[in-house]
Formats: sequence, C-alpha cells, structure tokens
Amino acid sequence: METANSTVSGLYGLLAMFFATEISPELLIQLRTPEFRETFTELEMDLGQEFYNKNPAQLVDELAIEFAGLFIGPGRFISPHESVHRVRDDGDYGKLWGADTVAVKKFVEATGLSYQSDFGGMPDHIGAELEFMQKLEERYAQAVNDDETELAENLFSIKRRFLTEHLLAWAPEFFDKVINKANLPLYREVAELAKTFLDQESDLLQKQQQKDCVAA
Repeated sequence: METANSTVSGLYGLLAMFFATEISPELLIQLRTPEFRETFTELEMDLGQEFYNKNPAQLVDELAIEFAGLFIGPGRFISPHESVHRVRDDGDYGKLWGADTVAVKKFVEATGLSYQSDFGGMPDHIGAELEFMQKLEERYAQAVNDDETELAENLFSIKRRFLTEHLLAWAPEFFDKVINKANLPLYREVAELAKTFLDQESDLLQKQQQKDCVAA
C-alpha cells in the first residue's frame, strides 16, 4: 500500500479545477500570484510570459474561447466524457450518457460519496472523475494519519479499481487530443501534466501490485 501524500490529492484537485469550467477573473488573479507561479514552476509547467503580463480581461476572454473550442463547441471539439472516448465490446460508447456514465455514477455512490445537489454535469466528465480521485485521496490520507489500516487498505483498493476501470482506460488518450488541439499554453501544459501524473499513478499501482504478489 502506498504512503499517504497530500500532494496527490492536491494535484487531482488542481487538474479537476482546470477541466471543470472556464477560468474566471477571480481565479485568474489567484493563478497569477507568486505562490501559484512557484507551484507551476515546481510542476515544470511553462505558461509563458503572456499568461502573467497580458491584460486580465483579455486573457480571460481568450481562455474562455480556448476552453469552448476544446471542450464545448461549436465546431469540432473534444468531448470531456469517458462514455464518448472509451471503446466497449458491447458497442455502447461514442455517445453521452453511455454505459460508462452509469458505471461511474454507481461506482462513486457505492463509496459513500454523492454529487452535490446543484451538480448539472455528467458523472463521467473528466473534471468530475478527477475530483472524485481528489476526495478519495483525502479520505485515504486521513485514514493513514489516523492509523486506520483496514480502512486505508480498502480505500487504496477502491483507488486502484477506479483508475484501472475508468480513468486510465480513457484519460491518457483524451489528454493527448487536448495537447494536440490546444492553441494556448495553459491547457496544453495542464493536459501534459495530467498525462504525466496519471502515468506515474499507473506505475505506482503496478509496483504495489508486484509487492502484493511477493507478500502473498
């Protein structure tokens, strides 16, 4: 079982924030602070000088246009939903509210978590799946800190299942599409970070599985 790390939950939360909705003027102010700039540097994200120097109102508009062009439309866009991208043997994919949408919803609710009453999106939206991982990591870290070994092991097992059955099955390809289509540095860098991070998570799961096999 991996060691609890608050950085993991924080990174899932950061990625969820970027993919969930457009950058607001208020959020842009925060992202331009020295603290966030240091964080981006540590994460090896190069947002370019324009991100920090351009007129805020103009940049917010440009980022909103980029977000819409990438994830909403009109025109050719990249649907941020698992059910659209993930190929299934039963053919129930390539559309919204497909079988994987239902599967994600049931998975999340089975853990005791629920969607906020004002949540109007779909359970298999990339932002929602990343936020679920954030909440799961927070619960896992708390269980480890409280020495609740059995609970921590159960939560890690849930994490492994969700990554294997859902996020890792479609998100890397989705991030590749975003990287190739993005015009502004922000969303390209965020997608590259997300893909690298999930690759690291996948490696950790494989190493942990090997340890479990040896221990058994």
